[in-house]
Amino acid sequence: MKQLVSASPHITDPRNSTRRIMIDVLIALVPCVVCATVFFGYHVLINLVTCLVFCFGTELLYNLIVNKSFTKDGVKQSSVFDMSFAVTAVILTLNLPAVMPVKYWGMNAVGADGTIVFSFDTVVLCALGSIFAIALAKMLFGGIGRNFANPACTGRVFLFIAFAAGGAFTATSSLFAGELGSTGATWLGTHSTVTGAMLLDMFLGNTATAAVGETCAIAILGGFVYLSVRKVIDPRLPLMTVASLAVFALLFDVLPSGARGSAVAMETAAHVLSGGVLFGSVFMATDYATSPNTFVGKAIFAVGIGLITALIRTFNDNMPEGFSFALLIMNLVVPLLDKYIVPKPFGYVKPEKKDKRGAKEAVNE
Repeated sequence: MKQLVSASPHITDPRNSTRRIMIDVLIALVPCVVCATVFFGYHVLINLVTCLVFCFGTELLYNLIVNKSFTKDGVKQSSVFDMSFAVTAVILTLNLPAVMPVKYWGMNAVGADGTIVFSFDTVVLCALGSIFAIALAKMLFGGIGRNFANPACTGRVFLFIAFAAGGAFTATSSLFAGELGSTGATWLGTHSTVTGAMLLDMFLGNTATAAVGETCAIAILGGFVYLSVRKVIDPRLPLMTVASLAVFALLFDVLPSGARGSAVAMETAAHVLSGGVLFGSVFMATDYATSPNTFVGKAIFAVGIGLITALIRTFNDNMPEGFSFALLIMNLVVPLLDKYIVPKPFGYVKPEKKDKRGAKEAVNE
């Protein structure tokens, strides 16, 4: 009698293919892109196109060189068609300011009112970040699923370390909070008194920010709900990450600052709504390749991100955000978490231990 062995349905189901998952993530990112464009203008679209072009080109060229196949078939076999490059490009775009003028370059077209009409500096930085994210953080380690850290987050940190001193990462005000292209400190940089109107602005996106994608909490929550319903992400991981940041920010910053009464809740909420905690927790911390495989591992991962972010925000005046660095640090811990926290196989029954007396009797028999 001939027996047939087939793969499990969850493996062969086209809805679980890499391309399908990447498309779902891109759909979830649409509200963030739309809100970023509305609040920060056409510069966001220029940055997006730049990142898409250079992420696509870098991954395609890397594939052709490694496979030594500069043919039509070589292009067809490239990993660019799984759409992961596009996810990296969009997340990287949303992790950057709308304009990033570098004071040592000054390659920017300025309008009569003093605002930046076109920033060639920003285009160059988007290109550099895209090349770094794809070539070094992703493809050098074997491509999607083998990268040690989130590529978009790595590209952002690279640009921050390399160009922050040149003024490229100053906060940009939204169209509604102030003139486009003007700069202003975020709440994390000033820790000014939190009001209900300020929290509403943070929730809606009408506030200055150093990354265009983190400004509108509504758009991020919409993406979170979509990915959770589609079962693309484990919703517990973002929730644990945000909750951990809230607890540690409360312990390290809010309470020691002397806040009392309603101010405690409002300043804690400001920590959650400011910076990249919401955006990063939903779209970067949930990356399959760079997050743990077990629930216990994910809990440790989430608490670690929240702890490190809160520590950086509280004690490092030169780096008021901290989430990207916290994520990268915990990405490096993931292999250890997966090695020492192993899930029990389905149907596993722990063997009973015999006492010493029973073991002796067994030997005598």
